[in-house]
Amino acid sequence: MAETNESPVKPGEDYGLPEAEKEEPTIEKEEPKKAPEAPPAKKPAVDVKKINVAPAVTVPLALANQGGKVLAEGLQKVQEHPQYRKVSDMKDEFVAKIGGKSDLLLLVLGFVLIFHGAQFKNIFLCSQVIMAFCFSRVKASTLSAIDDIKTALAKMSSDTKADAKKEPKPYTQDKQTKMKEDAATTKKLLKVLDEKKLEQCIFELCVAGCACHLVMQGGLAKVIVVARTLVKGFKEKIDTLLDFSGLEDVKAWTDIALSFILYVFFGGMAVMLSSLALALNIAMVGAQLVTNYGLRVLEGKGKIPGGVSAEDFKKSVTGLAALGGLTAFGTLWQLWALMAGSGMGWYFKVLYFPAVFAEGFVSFL
Repeated sequence: MAETNESPVKPGEDYGLPEAEKEEPTIEKEEPKKAPEAPPAKKPAVDVKKINVAPAVTVPLALANQGGKVLAEGLQKVQEHPQYRKVSDMKDEFVAKIGGKSDLLLLVLGFVLIFHGAQFKNIFLCSQVIMAFCFSRVKASTLSAIDDIKTALAKMSSDTKADAKKEPKPYTQDKQTKMKEDAATTKKLLKVLDEKKLEQCIFELCVAGCACHLVMQGGLAKVIVVARTLVKGFKEKIDTLLDFSGLEDVKAWTDIALSFILYVFFGGMAVMLSSLALALNIAMVGAQLVTNYGLRVLEGKGKIPGGVSAEDFKKSVTGLAALGGLTAFGTLWQLWALMAGSGMGWYFKVLYFPAVFAEGFVSFL
């Protein structure tokens, strides 16, 4: 076998390339990972400088305590005066007489509404909306707040008597010290009081005021109040004229149907003929007062025809006719007063001065 003289090819001599130009594989070096940067340090929050209101609040608290002491001392002096007992006895006697004449007073009020109800329409509407929607809540919250105040005052009085039995504190002429002591006494009273009851009372009074404002401005609130009063008054009289024998088991549904018909009728009247609806409302309430309490007065004097009771006479044809006649007359009278914008003579204003003053006050709501 013949030997070959070919020498083996060196790696650097491939394809005639010099050894220096040989391509070597490049290896990518991994860069070292940087450590995560720390979040910037938070700047310390700047504290808001609060205003010290203690000195400003101490002054009214001290004045309230001093005013309460002056008022209590003045009231005690008045009660100890010999004329106070005489006036108190006269007041009790007057209240007793007025209470015994309540039927007569309500009878007079009924005639006043029939003849001059349009001149006091703001009071009339306010009283109706409060009695219908707000009276029970206002009464409950007000009585609760008054009872809480009485309890707090009684506790403060007992604490004062207990402190008086102890060694008296030396009197100080320092005004600042005296003011702090008076403020501390007032704060003690405020701690006893339940602020939620007072807050609830004020809230209910504000709601009642808003209701009066809405109904006096007219619109939907006035329509609802007027229609409700008319439906309630007429439904009571219509029930006495209708016989539901055989329908006792569905009496509740017939009442709902009758109320719906009356609400549609009087609601439409209050929307389209607002002056007529208001005049009818005032006249109906006045006529009801006259018939209800006028018959009681006559019953007490034994002057009802036939010797029947006031309740039986109201349900009779004569009683219903009297009610209807007074309502019709009052409606025409009040409608003329509303449309013409007529007022009252000065002598009537003097006679009705409390009502005139209340009407002017309520009109600002």
